[in-house]
Amino acid sequence: MPKTQINLEGWQDYRGNMAGSLLYVETSHQSEMPVRDQLNENEKGFLYEPNYETSTYGLMSCYNVKAINTIVKSKSRYILFGTRYEGLSDSEMRNKYLIMGYMRIDKIKDVRTRHVQRYMANPEMEEPECMQMEHNWAVYGPMRFVSLDDSFVVTDEILKEWGYKGHASRQLKTVFSKDHLEKILAHLDSKQDMIDEYIATVDEYKEALAEE
Repeated sequence: MPKTQINLEGWQDYRGNMAGSLLYVETSHQSEMPVRDQLNENEKGFLYEPNYETSTYGLMSCYNVKAINTIVKSKSRYILFGTRYEGLSDSEMRNKYLIMGYMRIDKIKDVRTRHVQRYMANPEMEEPECMQMEHNWAVYGPMRFVSLDDSFVVTDEILKEWGYKGHASRQLKTVFSKDHLEKILAHLDSKQDMIDEYIATVDEYKEALAEE
């Protein structure tokens, strides 16, 4: 369950195909959990996506717009959140490419106007990515995130065995077919859902930022 239930007025129901699009997440170096980089440690911004708190991606901030627009256009039902782990834990997972969570897209909304209006009201902000785009889709639906050691490891060998091109790196933009998606989901669903821990961690980061 999301920590904050958003108003779903104006959101459209989404009918996707049984496919899973891989999306890279910049993650924190200061946490054992592979949570999003709320503190701009990777110099990619103070990130609010994926937004565990509201079970959305793209609503709270104008970020990764092209990638989300592509996922919506291609009708993938699932987003698989991946990262190369460089956090606090000295687990054997360190420096491996992990899928630590997923989102099932249930609803979508074009939020371009929302983000452009926010920018117009705060012109000192950096111009949002969506200013030059026709659409800026935000997605909403249930999320599940697991612990570091319970994550699904993606290797070059698995990609080759499953018939996908590319290497297990941040540039990987694989769309997993139904059979392979179901294997990944089954693995993650068999593990304890740790999303409350993810939320608690980023809440601590947000409090620290507010005190600065």
